[in-house]
Amino acid sequence: MSNALINFYHNLEEPIIIYDKKADVVFHNLSFKKIFGQFGSSKGYKCFSRLNYKFSYQMCFLKSDDLRSYNPIIAAIENDINYTTYVTFQKEEDEFYHFLIKAFSVKKRYRIVYFYDITHELQIEKLKDENEKLRIQNVEFASTNSKAQNQAVKMALLNRISISIKNELDIKTLIEKSLRELSIVFGANKSYFAELKKDNFVIKYTYPQVYTPLIGEKLIYPKALVDELFMGVNSIQACIKEHEGAMIPLLNSTTRIIMPILKNSQLCAIAVIFTPKKEITALERELLVGISMVVSSSLSQASLFHQISQKKQELENAIRELKETQLQLINSEKMASLGQLVASVAHEINTPLGAINADNEMMEKVFEKFDENSLEFLRQINSTDKEAIKRITNIVQSLKRFVRLDETLQQEANINCELDLTLSLIHHKIKNDFEIIKCYDDAVLVNCYPNMLNQVFLNILMNAIHSIETIKKENEKYIGKIKLKTELAGEYLKISIFDNGSGIKKENQDKIFQAGFTTKEKGQGTGLGLAICKKIIEKHKGKISFKSLDSSIPEGFSTVFEIEIPLA
Repeated sequence: MSNALINFYHNLEEPIIIYDKKADVVFHNLSFKKIFGQFGSSKGYKCFSRLNYKFSYQMCFLKSDDLRSYNPIIAAIENDINYTTYVTFQKEEDEFYHFLIKAFSVKKRYRIVYFYDITHELQIEKLKDENEKLRIQNVEFASTNSKAQNQAVKMALLNRISISIKNELDIKTLIEKSLRELSIVFGANKSYFAELKKDNFVIKYTYPQVYTPLIGEKLIYPKALVDELFMGVNSIQACIKEHEGAMIPLLNSTTRIIMPILKNSQLCAIAVIFTPKKEITALERELLVGISMVVSSSLSQASLFHQISQKKQELENAIRELKETQLQLINSEKMASLGQLVASVAHEINTPLGAINADNEMMEKVFEKFDENSLEFLRQINSTDKEAIKRITNIVQSLKRFVRLDETLQQEANINCELDLTLSLIHHKIKNDFEIIKCYDDAVLVNCYPNMLNQVFLNILMNAIHSIETIKKENEKYIGKIKLKTELAGEYLKISIFDNGSGIKKENQDKIFQAGFTTKEKGQGTGLGLAICKKIIEKHKGKISFKSLDSSIPEGFSTVFEIEIPLA
């Protein structure tokens, strides 16, 4: 290559490398040295390998599998083809150059590599891009700012309307407030609320009240409009009549806004607003959608509250009737239990009465033949009569205490005494062939309904007696045993009633608390006894359970009923 050409390349502003393949000599001009550094008079292009880590690139030609050793200068020299590529060179920590490298061969001996500095052009392009981005961002910001302001206005209005009506649970007041708010927002001079009844819209409320005479009027609209309303779409139209069936036209062209009101996603009513505005803005249209949702939601809430209030009242009435029925049922069962005792109690009373009558007859004979020995005889008769009268009095008092149908309030009672009261009523059934065992804890007063608990004790004891008598029919000498036990168990008083009867068969154990279930013969039981017992104990917030024919029951017994009554 001529010296004139080399001098030309030497004075170029762009960095340049000329490699002589035959002599393995590299020429690089001053511009190259200024940017990439001094390389002395080293022969061979491998000296550029120390620049490896300072280059980054978009595209390269590799003759090596080691990407880390790639150097765009060496690659440009080693390749025989002409090509162009872009690279970035980091001279210092914050100093970067961007080059367009062109590599080509001359006369197959020389390899020339040009470095066109495009850093400035890239910076200009970058600034242009940044300016365009800023311009777009400014436009977007202005648009976003405008939308945000509109959204803020919309939310403020919706919030005011929501506060005004959302906590209103009276439907009439809620609708009247909604019509007033709509009229304020849209500058309406007339508005009304119409319910959907059998495919017709019928006016039910108006605002202001001067239009009250319109209440009851049917509104007629084109089918296409009605279809849109059923789909929940607001209707905004200029009109000269309020609706198709109106006889009198409006004085001026008016904008009519029809807002559908949904309940459970179904159209149930509409709000109709007449405003002199000629144009409804996009913000107002959005606001209308929001108001429709708020009103629909509030109306659904008010309707639900109204339904719940009605159901609550119905439930309270039902509970009151149920309590009355339950009390009647308990009293009925008590009277049924008393009915079963009447014959035996009558016998109990007749026995002392018979003794008194016999004594009276003897006294008449004594009076006929009165002598000194008659006085002692009269004393014996008097003593016998006193015992008989005392027995009758006790029986009558026990019956009166047991019945107590008028005691409907809780009161403190000694459960030991209540158990004894119940035993006294069935004394005639157990006095001869039954062994009664009492294991009472110290007297503890319990807040309860004593008359109801007496019913529980009587039902369980009568069942125990019936169970024992089942065995006695086959073995007359069998001794029935009933054990009554009371004990404190934490915050409860535990009452246990054991018997040594025939027990409850396993197939019946899941049914005995069911109303109507009985193992007795027809006419001997109502099947309500234990079901009522369970209800009474639950009324006391207590528990009732049993075990029968179970190995955990103390020896000598077959069944135990356990009752727990809260002390407080």
